[in-house]
Amino acid sequence: MKSPQRLPLLLVAILAAAITFAFIRQPAPPEAPAPPLVSLEKMGHLVSLKMNYADVIEFTQPNAVDIPWSQWEVRLGSTRVLLVARGDCTVATDLRQARYDDVDARARTMTVVLPPPAPLQARISHEARNRGGSYFYAVTDQGLQAFIPSAQTRTNAMNNALATAQKAVQAACKQPGVLDAAKENAAAVLQATLGATGWTPNVIWEARASASP
Repeated sequence: MKSPQRLPLLLVAILAAAITFAFIRQPAPPEAPAPPLVSLEKMGHLVSLKMNYADVIEFTQPNAVDIPWSQWEVRLGSTRVLLVARGDCTVATDLRQARYDDVDARARTMTVVLPPPAPLQARISHEARNRGGSYFYAVTDQGLQAFIPSAQTRTNAMNNALATAQKAVQAACKQPGVLDAAKENAAAVLQATLGATGWTPNVIWEARASASP
């Protein structure tokens, strides 16, 4: 007579054990995928700013002839050139050095740490004048150079003027205002790109120590 009373208790115990086992074996919800760092690396350099450059550069090339078997020279004057320099430069961020910090997979937020943008390419245009290229406005000789012209002196003057212009466009590309604009543009691009994947990025820039004198 006692066996029928034990049967319901046994069924209840089996049912409770089955429910407990089912909860234990239930797979955990999948975690949010990691942010697409590989995609940033594959982008390489992100060009975020292009600056056009134009300036007028005056350059004077001295000319002299060495006196054989002595330390003296005869100055023949100089050649002055006027260069209308035109060119451009691009500023880019190297995304191969990007890294993630403070990644919250549940909230899908993260911090993207980037190296500061830097000039990627600075050039003086050698296209024809009517295509926006650089050109020389005037060439004048002074002293004996005016009476004994030297093609090499004029060539050196023009080449040195172009080299001066190249350094000038490189310096213009490193101005703080230019680099700040490049940062703003790069941050906007990355926020839009990563935001499209469902993540909310916060872009910060690494501080680079200034070079010692």
